[in-house]
Amino acid sequence: MKKTLPLFFGCAVGLWFVIAAFVPHHAVYDFTQTDLTGWASVIAACAYIAGGLNLIQVTWPKIRRREADWPYKVVLLASALIMFAAGLPWGTAKDPSTFTTVSSDATLAGRNKAVIEIVAPGDIKVVVAGVVTHALDEHGKPSRIEVDPGVIEASAQHGAGGFATWNGTLNLKAGDVARLATDPPMMWGKDGRVRTWMYDHLFAPCNATMFSLLAFFVASAAFRAFRARNVESGLLLGSAIIVLLGRAPMGAAISTKLPALSQWILDIPNNGSRRAIIMGAAVGAIATGLRVILGLERSHLGGDS
Repeated sequence: MKKTLPLFFGCAVGLWFVIAAFVPHHAVYDFTQTDLTGWASVIAACAYIAGGLNLIQVTWPKIRRREADWPYKVVLLASALIMFAAGLPWGTAKDPSTFTTVSSDATLAGRNKAVIEIVAPGDIKVVVAGVVTHALDEHGKPSRIEVDPGVIEASAQHGAGGFATWNGTLNLKAGDVARLATDPPMMWGKDGRVRTWMYDHLFAPCNATMFSLLAFFVASAAFRAFRARNVESGLLLGSAIIVLLGRAPMGAAISTKLPALSQWILDIPNNGSRRAIIMGAAVGAIATGLRVILGLERSHLGGDS
């Protein structure tokens, strides 16, 4: 039963998606795109939780036994816990923004205009009646915007991510001077400022560093692979040199035809080979899917075949 039930569900779901691809009825499409997709999201969320628990289960015993490289595992576990805590919705501060009429100006009334004064930090971007402006003008003073009387829509957003966006409306008469005082509060959770800052200033640079190190491994592998031992490797070496020179400014200086030749290699031979590989991978995926649906492939259940 422990293997029969998963096989049954795998066969049923696989057959349903195959049938849904050929049945144009809206009920089939709606069930596939709403119910099944929702269930898949729930399963994915459970998988994330299981993955986090597995990370702790695998890492903590190695830290406790002081195995090789255990300090790095401490950093891994601490980083995961800190990012998890930063992503929790701890709540948001009360929004202090106000949008009110403060005075009246006869000169403005004679011109059938109204004015909105913006009182906000310099890194706040404001949109008033469809006009985008900043809280401070080019002289560092609070911005003043002339608008036509009527219902004015305004919004304010912090220049950095992780802050709430303020939206409001105000009905202005001719001659009114309104004041928009805003400072959007910092948010918590997955879109909050703390998690956004950690992602932008800690994770992203580390990720870029890892990918930059891959360039040296790629260069080393290319040096070993690009050796003209036979005709095929000679063609690979020659096309690689042409593409590299055509993409670099030095290639255009050598010959104006190199960039065009490099692009031709990428568009014709390379594109054709790539499509053949994709077609082969698609046939393999179809074969694997049929084996799973028919119950012939059981390796995903922990079996040997």
